[in-house]
Amino acid sequence: MSITNYSELQASVASWLNRGDLTANIPDFITLAEAQLCTDLKTRAMEAKTTLVTVAGVNSVSLPTDMLEMRRLQVLGTYNQPLSYRSPDEISVDFSSNTAGQPVVFTVIGGNIELAPIPDAVYSLELTYQQRIPALSASNITNWLLSAWPNAYLYASLLAATPFIMNDARIGTWAQLYSQAVNSINGVDWYSGSTMTVRAR
Repeated sequence: MSITNYSELQASVASWLNRGDLTANIPDFITLAEAQLCTDLKTRAMEAKTTLVTVAGVNSVSLPTDMLEMRRLQVLGTYNQPLSYRSPDEISVDFSSNTAGQPVVFTVIGGNIELAPIPDAVYSLELTYQQRIPALSASNITNWLLSAWPNAYLYASLLAATPFIMNDARIGTWAQLYSQAVNSINGVDWYSGSTMTVRAR
């Protein structure tokens, strides 16, 4: 049985569990699998860039809803200017005068970036970040992970299903297969195993 789209993944999960009565539950297993995969995977395919636009006089910008982890934030211009991270307390103390200008530092509070100084004009900010795996659904039937590594989706879904069907004897098997799949995916990227290194400052 091939696993190339959402329907085929659901059918494979039912087949591997040898259950025909879980049609309504299998989408939940896949959702739980995606949540776990987002936590465990660190791969190039999850890297994304987007441009955020400031508003003059407003010190905050909304983060992408699919962001897992920030990599870099910079002001775009003739010469791009990377922004430095500060804790909320540090920004509160160091920029207590609420001066305006081109932002040079930022912090993150909830779903927003807060900038200092307060933007005095419209600035384009380029955000590089780790992106959540696009969720599978009836309208989004495949994604990069299912296309490249259907085994990761399958084993993660089976592992998520096991407590529900109370088949504790299979947890170790699915957990081992899932771990092998995740390690294989992470192992092909420079994050975890290549000879690429970050330049010392």
